[in-house]
Amino acid sequence: MQLVKLVLASAVLCLGACTHLPSPPAAGFSAQGKVNIRQGNQSDTAQFVWLASPAQDQLSLSTPFGSVLAELVLHYQGDTIRLAELNRGTQIDRADDPEALLHTLTGLQLPVSGLRWWLRGQARPDTPYERDGEVLIQNGWRISASDYRSGTYPYRIELSRADLKVRIMITEWNTAAP
Repeated sequence: MQLVKLVLASAVLCLGACTHLPSPPAAGFSAQGKVNIRQGNQSDTAQFVWLASPAQDQLSLSTPFGSVLAELVLHYQGDTIRLAELNRGTQIDRADDPEALLHTLTGLQLPVSGLRWWLRGQARPDTPYERDGEVLIQNGWRISASDYRSGTYPYRIELSRADLKVRIMITEWNTAAP
């Protein structure tokens, strides 16, 4: 009986110690690839580059032919976005809500507030979440990260909520500071 208690206590301690907590990018990272956003019968595809540093993220969206659609900069205070700036060429718009800003000015619905973590297959640390097997559920989104070909980061992330589906295919990861 003592052995069973010892094994159970060890397992509980290991689970607590082995839990991987999401973290902001200490030195930064970058990812690039393609994003497909599908809602109902409408579908939009764009190329993207995501540059992350501890204080800010920059998302550049472009057409499949390389024309820049928009550049979104997210400024953080800890894990919370304090300001979003959307650059559309000669005009810069600012807002507290990056999703609303992006949607209003480009028509794209993309959950950018969580992407800093979701791109890396992690939960956003400042918001409650659940796990359903390999699927992360957070902020009303079902996030499925897969294709860990290098072992560290996923190359395929699928997000879904109601009738909105976002598929992200990463072609290149860089874990050095951008």
